Amino acid sequence: MTSRDDPADLSSACEWTAGRPDSCSADPAVGERAESAATAIVLPIRPRSTWVDGAPLFCLAGEAVLAWNYVGLVAHIDPRVPIYGLQASAEPRTIRDYATRYLAEIRRIAPHGPYQLLGWSAGGFVAHEVAVRLRAAGERVRVVVLAADPEARAPAPLQAGRVVPCPGAETSAAVGDATTSTTDAAAAINAATAGTIDVTGDDLDRLATMSATAARMVRGHRPAWLPGDLTVCIPGRGPGGADRLDPGATVRRWRPYVEGAVTGFVLDATPDELTAPDVLPEIARILATTPLSARTTC
Repeated sequence: MTSRDDPADLSSACEWTAGRPDSCSADPAVGERAESAATAIVLPIRPRSTWVDGAPLFCLAGEAVLAWNYVGLVAHIDPRVPIYGLQASAEPRTIRDYATRYLAEIRRIAPHGPYQLLGWSAGGFVAHEVAVRLRAAGERVRVVVLAADPEARAPAPLQAGRVVPCPGAETSAAVGDATTSTTDAAAAINAATAGTIDVTGDDLDRLATMSATAARMVRGHRPAWLPGDLTVCIPGRGPGGADRLDPGATVRRWRPYVEGAVTGFVLDATPDELTAPDVLPEIARILATTPLSARTTC
């Protein structure tokens, strides 16, 4: 430890080629309800293009709902690597439902591997399940989970008074607290991001509902058997900031669900800080040193 199945239906997969990078856009499927670009299920952080054609990295938000915090990885990940955020949706109700929904998007953007998966908290369990299915289909996958422990208590959802960060800005807005309406909070976010993000008060109400659903789905979930290896980033401090007594226990608790090696990295951070700007360079380094792994059993 270092300090500090079923594949998705490919009938709708796009045929991405270097000559037609726009053939794999992240637009919602035809017939789906139109959503704000900021809250759509796919957030194209650095989309595939002629020059961005490496193994794509998909970042799963979990009960954080939005994948904005992953935007900072652009400065630390190889510029040839496409990066997409996978955000919460109102429809799925379980980890496996989310895995099915996300896998369809992943295969639409990149019909074939290799793939990279990064998931925080509830999103870590979804990333694990997606990796199970991709490896069962013979794909090579790098999977790193953040603050996801099979035996930990269910995470807390986004609640009144917690803040929604504004990426690239020094300000933030509280959602639904006693002094700030969701309409005012949305206006503050849009102003702070100079119009690059467009959310409404209704968007923020939906985010709180989706966060509660994403947090609940961890309760009682038992991960499937993962072929190949798993990398786990473990917060070295608890939510209150105090040092955790035995952070290595997270690795031991993952071992019954992983065929290969479970590698743990203990970071000097609380669970909520694992996607903070000052921690993202370390997350990027861990991704870069984690090997791509495939199914190794028949």
